[in-house]
Amino acid sequence: MTIKQLSWQETQPNLEHISSLLQDLTLETDLLTLQPRVQSTLSLLCPEIRKPYHPKFMLLKAPESQLVFSLLHNSIKSMLPANDYGFAYHIYERKVTLAPAKSKQDNFSAIDNCLFSSLVDNENLFGCLRQPEDDTFKLQPGLVHNANGGVLILGLRTLLSQPAIWLRLKNMVLSSEYQWFSTDDSNPLPITIPPMPLDLRIILVGDRLSMADLQDFDPEFYDSALYAELENDLLVKSDEDIKKWSSYLRFLANYQQLPPIDNTAFSELIKEGVKYTEDQSYLPLSPDWLNTQLTNAAQIAENAIDLVAVKNAIAQKNWRESYLVDRFRDAIFTNQIIINTQEQIIGQINGLSVIEYPGYPKAIGEPTRLSCLIHFGDGEFIDIERKNELAGNIHSKGMMIMQSFITAEFAITHQLPFSASLVFEQSYNEVDGDSASLAGLCVLISALAGQPIDQQLAVTGSVDQFGRVQAIGGVNDKIAGFFAVCQHQGLTGQQGVIIPSSNQRHLCLSDEIVEAIKNGKFSIWTVDNVTQALYLLTGIPYRDDTTISLYKLIQTRIQLMMNQERRPTGWFNKWRK
Repeated sequence: MTIKQLSWQETQPNLEHISSLLQDLTLETDLLTLQPRVQSTLSLLCPEIRKPYHPKFMLLKAPESQLVFSLLHNSIKSMLPANDYGFAYHIYERKVTLAPAKSKQDNFSAIDNCLFSSLVDNENLFGCLRQPEDDTFKLQPGLVHNANGGVLILGLRTLLSQPAIWLRLKNMVLSSEYQWFSTDDSNPLPITIPPMPLDLRIILVGDRLSMADLQDFDPEFYDSALYAELENDLLVKSDEDIKKWSSYLRFLANYQQLPPIDNTAFSELIKEGVKYTEDQSYLPLSPDWLNTQLTNAAQIAENAIDLVAVKNAIAQKNWRESYLVDRFRDAIFTNQIIINTQEQIIGQINGLSVIEYPGYPKAIGEPTRLSCLIHFGDGEFIDIERKNELAGNIHSKGMMIMQSFITAEFAITHQLPFSASLVFEQSYNEVDGDSASLAGLCVLISALAGQPIDQQLAVTGSVDQFGRVQAIGGVNDKIAGFFAVCQHQGLTGQQGVIIPSSNQRHLCLSDEIVEAIKNGKFSIWTVDNVTQALYLLTGIPYRDDTTISLYKLIQTRIQLMMNQERRPTGWFNKWRK
């Protein structure tokens, strides 16, 4: 591929036909309809006709949120037959007997075919034996009794924090028998209670870290349970997928008792969804995130969630969360942090980075000034961030790859006669990630060749040892950060950003940036190789046999430095002459 300047249409998903596409859409799609892997796994856990060898446990990688639990409960409940399972305990004096339940009013009859809880303890999960002041005993059921014969959905995090509860629950389900016990080993049960038959299926819901903890704590169980993941996004291959996603949003709005969604709102919801997934080919399925967008818009909407309500809700949310963004940009606008967007400078380049603060809800895109100096030496590449222990391992890896490229290009038959120092100027915190390796390689070649870099351009991307440019994350935030600085310092029409070609599918820019691109005031170029980026930045080809090139300039400089190194020096040589 060659250098490509993107049109404004290519910087966001195609949304022009969305309203007409959804004109006759009235269907509602529930959570599991868009989760085929989960639905297939649940069919193994909840077959129409159960056999003794059918599985009893399922691990579901999903957020432990109340909304996710409620949606799962709603979907699974519709898959199961009515639950008539249950028992009744009868206490006469100090003797306890067990019999099958005759009605739902019996004390240990199953009350539902599917129950859920994100927080459990011994009492609410297993029930308890109570002895009031009149010295009569009373048995109180727990979740395992209320869902006996059906499915119980539990949060994994709270179970792992109470290992004894988890082990007891697992043993009871596997043995198909509930044994009464005392939570205090020093005080056994005052009466004998017959065990209860238990027919229960358990779904454990947790994130990947909780799953990893369970794998470490109980590896045998982890290997034997069913496993599925609640997918975070939907791959959009056709207009039919957009219809499914839109009907899923209608289902969520109805389920949460929100105002209906107008067709005009979907284009903006899709655009916001693409920003969230950072991929034009995927739309988010996260119930909590989608519910937040719909709820924010519903608070503004009058009769229905329409385009105006969604846009205003997004604008208000961005404004509420903009304090840190404004402070960072103000530091650049007032020249406390120096970012040049209008000159030509040797050995200096504008890189792009994202800053993530703990507790802050979003990443902040910020341009960063990288500089490089060349001096006579033994071929050492000094990464100042790494020398001062301000660089993470991935950043160091990127710098080493950049060094490998230069060494392979210019030090095949001899050692390089120079040393180079590279630094992120005015950076005082730890730097990590390899997305600055393309910018670092370009600024190093600029310093070696003695050719200036156009500061109107900013660069992001990682490189491999062959100079190929690779995808990075946070591209939309990075572009937004540099655009804000260019806009404040004055748009020249020549300013823009160089990104990897593989990142084009991740673009979903704000209306303001899209309008600037449309009017020719800002540009985005995609490249596949460092040589293409260098041509945009310097205006000189990297290699060209017919004219001047950066490669020839660097080779000439290396030869001059080597000749100077070989020249005899010192007082003895001068006296001999």
